[in-house]
Amino acid sequence: MSKIFTIRAGNRRPWLAYDFGFSLVEATGVTFSARDAATGAVFIDNQPAQIADGTYIVNGVQEVLTPADGVAFYAWGPTDTAVERKSALCLFHITWSPGVSESMPSDGYEKIAIVDNF
Repeated sequence: MSKIFTIRAGNRRPWLAYDFGFSLVEATGVTFSARDAATGAVFIDNQPAQIADGTYIVNGVQEVLTPADGVAFYAWGPTDTAVERKSALCLFHITWSPGVSESMPSDGYEKIAIVDNF
């Protein structure tokens, strides 16, 4: 379990990155879901995530990543961060051929907070 990822309400950067710890070369896709921890309401439901395959800035450092590195990014949609949320529970869903799915992390959730912005 990692620390809580925090983003300001209305912001769409930085993207949320997740390191699976294993290769995604054989994956046919990754999606992202999130629900409000207080209400249980799902506000992001299996939206496409991007399997890293190119050059990215990660924590201020330029990195070249391939699917073999096992990293995926979720690019926030226009309404994803519109509402402040003290805590949200998140999962990444991997699809493997032939249609086998796996949700990560397997031992809990990634946690995010969407905080005020002025």
